[in-house]
Amino acid sequence: MPHIVHALPQSDWESFQKHGEYRPSSLDTQGFVHCSKPGQIVVVADYKHADSDKMVLLLLNEPSLDSPVRYETSGDGASAYPHVYGPLTLDAVVESFSFVQDETGFRLPDKLLRY
Repeated sequence: MPHIVHALPQSDWESFQKHGEYRPSSLDTQGFVHCSKPGQIVVVADYKHADSDKMVLLLLNEPSLDSPVRYETSGDGASAYPHVYGPLTLDAVVESFSFVQDETGFRLPDKLLRY
């Protein structure tokens, strides 16, 4: 089963669960939701969320997403990241994890090491 992940603040996860849909600001400003493959997320989170507290990591079942997913290369052309061109829905969430960081950065939850 193909999986992708999305990191978001705990407060956004709580709102997502309440409303059943998640529309981060990037959906309005860039037209998509930024996601990653599990092996990419730590680097992305260390760069984008280093100053964030109480982050949650969502494991998403890519085929269950209601919106199209496109893999697009980063600015340096080195990596392709999944972008979801529409809101995330709870149907696609396989599991959620506390996404914690220590003095060296974020740590992928042990359970995700198999993906």
